[in-house]
Amino acid sequence: MDPPGFFPLIVRGGQGVTARHDGSTLTLQFRKSPVAAGDPTTYGRMPHGSAAWVDRPVNDAEPSVLKQQMNRTDAESAAGVLRINDRFWMFLCSNTNAGFFEVFRSEPAFMQVKFD
Repeated sequence: MDPPGFFPLIVRGGQGVTARHDGSTLTLQFRKSPVAAGDPTTYGRMPHGSAAWVDRPVNDAEPSVLKQQMNRTDAESAAGVLRINDRFWMFLCSNTNAGFFEVFRSEPAFMQVKFD
């Protein structure tokens, strides 16, 4: 069970996402999407290299940086996915009010395409 106060932030890969790893922490900088991520069928509305909450865009008072404790292999995996325009990653975040989101856990996220 996820702790209270943590919410899913969806990041769309592409130019605009910058990832660094210092040996124990992945630091990811992103642009703020002007639209909410929504559900997997609407993730594609977000611009490349941006992030948004499921229910709303990241607001002006919120940071555009997140930090997650993880090993180098996992950090390289996440960063590799986020170099691809149409790939997504979900970070379960809480605002630290110190200029970045703290991440409890993260995982790949997948856009769904509807076929008629």
